[in-house]
Amino acid sequence: MSHKLRVLIADDHQQCQWAVTKLLNLTFDPVGAVVDGRELVDAAIVSRPDVIVSDVSMPRMTGNQAMVELRAKGYDIPFVLISSDWSGAEEYIRQGAMAFVAKIDMGSELRNAVVSAYSGQLYISRSVDADAQAKHSSVVLTADSPKQSLAI
Repeated sequence: MSHKLRVLIADDHQQCQWAVTKLLNLTFDPVGAVVDGRELVDAAIVSRPDVIVSDVSMPRMTGNQAMVELRAKGYDIPFVLISSDWSGAEEYIRQGAMAFVAKIDMGSELRNAVVSAYSGQLYISRSVDADAQAKHSSVVLTADSPKQSLAI
């Protein structure tokens, strides 16, 4: 990349917004920070960022709802969704998010997620990925056999 990627940040919690800005400030160019999904849509249309990093759960409109609205208006800006609750991560990716980062993984993975999203590569942080693998792989004991079989 010859220029710093322009990143718009959306989170309704001031400390998290501050932390995301600090994490991204050295590598990227934060072009703004907003506190809800409605402001996110408006700011994205005005600032035209390269990537949007947004909390999922925010007032007035969620991060993923803002993503869907921007796409409907013709703005195909890559989204990195962040949340402390990653139970909906797979659905957010299906809706069009390029990356999902659990907030506990932000310090080590947010920068990579932004670059991946900008490059068109899907990115799921390790806590989410490990949890998904655990859900889809479990040991099943059958009543008629003492052997264990994997259910995938």
